[in-house]
Amino acid sequence: MKASRSALLLICACAMAAAAAPASAQVEHLAGGYLMGSFPMGDWGKVAGFGLAVDATDVVRMGPEKPLSWRLSTGLLYNFSRTEGVPQANIGVNDKLDLETKNWSLLFGIGPEFSKPGPVSPFIYGTAGFDTYWTSSTLAGTVGGSPYSAEHGDSRISFAWAAGVGVRRLVTAGNMAELSVEYRSGLTHKFLLPDEVTTTGSRVNADRASRTSDQIIVRLGTVLGD
Repeated sequence: MKASRSALLLICACAMAAAAAPASAQVEHLAGGYLMGSFPMGDWGKVAGFGLAVDATDVVRMGPEKPLSWRLSTGLLYNFSRTEGVPQANIGVNDKLDLETKNWSLLFGIGPEFSKPGPVSPFIYGTAGFDTYWTSSTLAGTVGGSPYSAEHGDSRISFAWAAGVGVRRLVTAGNMAELSVEYRSGLTHKFLLPDEVTTTGSRVNADRASRTSDQIIVRLGTVLGD
């Protein structure tokens, strides 16, 4: 709840800052479309597969040649199915369990960007917003000589923050190519790790825990604008 309030305050602050700009300022607007690759990290990286996403980002600079801009990004991500085995030391001699995980996410963030305007324009940025998770997590196999299957998925919205660096290069008038790398972290995501699954006789002990969902995102795309 506190994280959600913080995100709302940040979004309001960004809107107020934009509104406070002089009406006579020459606003520059960039609109980008991107293909993204996601590389899960940390605990999320133990179960989630490589991800692909599409993203739309708007960058609004409040005056020509100004280094400060406001950045707003929205993306849709899919993490491909990945299966990991439960360690045999955690279960019975004749037991076998596998955990299959796949996920859809809606990503949103808004925040400041600092760049050096020019034909080649390096930039850094930070955003705050949310990630929406639709996670399928299936634990299946054989326990105590009988087939076993259970769902341990998760659906939720979590506060998320991101920080990234990148570069834009002018290709033709009004058209730029962009490459950026971003670290992104969702603060609350409940998912199961195979190392934490155990069995006691024919009983399976598997409880989801709340963890951060961390990933490195590589973004490549085309940017149109002034």
